[in-house]
Amino acid sequence: MSDPTKTVLVTGANRGLGVAIASAFHDGGWRVIGTARRPESLDRSIIDDAHALDLSDPASLQAFAEAITTADPVIDLLVNNAGFNPKDRKDDPDYFRSTFAIDNFLAANVAESMWINALAPTELVSRLLPVLAEDAVVLNISSWLGSIGGKTSGGHYGYAGSKALLNMMTRALACEWSESGRSAVALNPGWMQTDMGGSKADRTPEQTANDIFEIYSDGTLRRANGCFLNTDGTEHAW
Repeated sequence: MSDPTKTVLVTGANRGLGVAIASAFHDGGWRVIGTARRPESLDRSIIDDAHALDLSDPASLQAFAEAITTADPVIDLLVNNAGFNPKDRKDDPDYFRSTFAIDNFLAANVAESMWINALAPTELVSRLLPVLAEDAVVLNISSWLGSIGGKTSGGHYGYAGSKALLNMMTRALACEWSESGRSAVALNPGWMQTDMGGSKADRTPEQTANDIFEIYSDGTLRRANGCFLNTDGTEHAW
């Protein structure tokens, strides 16, 4: 059922899972606020309000937050989807290895993943507190790679470490909100057919986005404060 009174904010809404989430909620009748580093890359047929946001740039984060809080919407769902994979730094072949293997480990490069994937999204929540609904859900798009209990292979310090930190940020926020109506949830989106997941992945971004719409609509997300969920609503190992 459509609900034009509800608003979702999706970061990184210009490709992959982000655009699929924006589309699913648009089709569900929601108002959609979307961000991208280049806002002109956003599909305005599904995005009602397009904004620039580069999580690696504190000034960009501050400017975006000020624009949103000045506009004063009521945000029912904040999806922290935008992120960084060190493999994307194709201009620097040594960069990914410096975040992946101990023999080339560079703390500064690993810290960049931590900043973009965990710390900046948490700061964004803080800055947007004035416009979050009393029963708002913050959904942090994590990864099974961020599961400490499920870690069985070596390396991957940058990306996996940043998602583990995002999980901790989610849990910490959830504990702060334990006496409120708000919820903070980490989500494992599964192995998807995206630039990161590749064409052999077993799920499409659209399938995951539709699952997210369903578990919001049926109340699962609001009841899952402090949990690390799979897209079917079951819990994933921390």
